[in-house]
Amino acid sequence: MRTHVWNKHRGRIPKPALYTFLSLLGLATPLALGSYHRKVGGGEAYHQFYTFPKKGARPVILNYGGDGFLHRWISRHSIEGTLGLTNTGEAVKVRMRMEKVPEGLQIHWDSSHTRDFDLEDKTIGRTLNPGESVSVHHTFRIGEALRKQAVVFDGGLRIMNADTGASLLFITIRILNAGPTVPEPSGGECHEK
Repeated sequence: MRTHVWNKHRGRIPKPALYTFLSLLGLATPLALGSYHRKVGGGEAYHQFYTFPKKGARPVILNYGGDGFLHRWISRHSIEGTLGLTNTGEAVKVRMRMEKVPEGLQIHWDSSHTRDFDLEDKTIGRTLNPGESVSVHHTFRIGEALRKQAVVFDGGLRIMNADTGASLLFITIRILNAGPTVPEPSGGECHEK
């Protein structure tokens, strides 16, 4: 007499249910990450592309403290960014220099995507021909004293001809403190009409 038939799939998730769950997860993940990115905006990272030589360039404005919970948990007190640069002029050897760097702001340069980049003197060791591009990644590590400032950094990146020192492009970079550590403005008067 047979009293019980053992189900060999007992305890396993049926394949159709598993596939449905994974499909929904696959759809929900990019939507959630896109929503997260729109919320935090420029608080975590920037990726901008420029051509040189050029007189003016759109500024990079970053909001320190405007980052999301994932960034605060993983990489506190830092902002990262990548600048892509394309030569539209004559062949030139390029040097880069960050200007007006305040004490307490450390800048880590990474050039893993650009061959022949010398991290010591920030020079590309080869001539960039017209139409050639390079990219450089920066990580700004914000020191304790700067974390309380309304403006963390108001400087920029100068792209120069490495042989002559002539400026090819200046990109203004501002890091504004959008976080809760900014002190309330003191002094001055409030006038209402």
